[in-house]
Amino acid sequence: MTGPITPSWTQRSRLLRLVEDAEAGLYRPQHTISALRVRGSLDLAALNLAWLRLQRRHPILLTSFDPHKPLWRLDPADPVDLVRLPYLAEARQALVREAERPFDLERGPLARLVAIPLPDTAETLLGMVVDHLVSDAWSRRILLDDLYRLYDLEIGASTTNLPPAPGAYVGWVERQNDYLESTAGLNLRRKLARHILLPDRGPAGRRPVGRGAADQRLAGGADVPRIERQLDADSYERLLPAAKRFRLTRLQLVLAALDAASAELGEHFPAATIMAVAGRPRPDLHGSVGWFADQVAVVNRGRRHADPAEQMRSFREAVVAALDSARVPWALVVADTVPEWFTHSMSLPYISFNAQPLRMGPALRPAAFAGTEIEEFPVHLGRPDGALLTYWSEDDGGGLRAALRYKPERYSEADVLALWESTIANLDRFAESVGGRTVGSTDR
Repeated sequence: MTGPITPSWTQRSRLLRLVEDAEAGLYRPQHTISALRVRGSLDLAALNLAWLRLQRRHPILLTSFDPHKPLWRLDPADPVDLVRLPYLAEARQALVREAERPFDLERGPLARLVAIPLPDTAETLLGMVVDHLVSDAWSRRILLDDLYRLYDLEIGASTTNLPPAPGAYVGWVERQNDYLESTAGLNLRRKLARHILLPDRGPAGRRPVGRGAADQRLAGGADVPRIERQLDADSYERLLPAAKRFRLTRLQLVLAALDAASAELGEHFPAATIMAVAGRPRPDLHGSVGWFADQVAVVNRGRRHADPAEQMRSFREAVVAALDSARVPWALVVADTVPEWFTHSMSLPYISFNAQPLRMGPALRPAAFAGTEIEEFPVHLGRPDGALLTYWSEDDGGGLRAALRYKPERYSEADVLALWESTIANLDRFAESVGGRTVGSTDR
């Protein structure tokens, strides 16, 4: 790799926000973390050697940034050793604190591996932490899988060397930047600026949701309210006839119902829904580490239509338009439309829809180091940027799990529960429109 280069627009938005936060005395960790409980004998010396090899294999982890210009320096820093912490009674909290510790963005590297051996057991808590500037959820799985395989090589449990890492992210960023300044890119940007429904600027001095002292770091995200719900396998199965009739997946049908629920609940909820996208349209990007993930706005102007068929037709068109717009990063869409929101593009008062289809399950499940078993556990760092984040994952049992995280300064628990109930009511309406059974119906 050479350098320095201009960061992506997504990276630039984050870097400039870091500068703003530092001037205001704030710190918001934006790190990806894989937190694991490893059961079995784990050779930490071999693990450290594997970790050093992993950093050299993915040199993007060793890069650095100048947040003020902004620039991305590609000359690699030296790899860092595994961080071994002594056992404390609150081992998980210790892992969280280490995960929240800021990286030196101007020197690198931008990743750390933390190990906490648990006394009187053959167990270890392990945390791989990477700054979001060079990583996303997909990258996290790539890094973990490579670490498992490199460790197995170090202890002699495997003799199969890893193929070269693709390392396509830097070139992807450069091509994206060039496209966005080309005639075609500028035309698409202008089109999106006219099409996207962004909140009004509001009264003078209004700031985005989440800016200011109320949004200071709250360790571990423990005080970020979270509501969890589930559709069992039978209830989720009842959505199949409607999904097939409307030519959607069941997860897309849930997004349509969530979007309709937001419209029904009035101006307190936004005029569009944000959908997370992986941002890896080509196979050569699938094995690369980087911040590819982004989000797109699903602007369904027929979301209030009384006829479900017309509502679904409008929704399909909105999803296609949203995916077509994915070549323009969300941060730049915001910058072109409401420039003062550029560094807070993720804080716009939209409902965020993040889906994990069942087919993604095997790819996201942790493998294991040789001779061990792995249990992955969730860790939430700080507070989410979005006002209302919804996560939907299909489980092995055929059901659907939902988690809704929200900022209490914008939404109450009653608001979020009302959104859930309205979403289910819309799913029932879609099912009934094709003669199917509703989600809440029972056999008689």
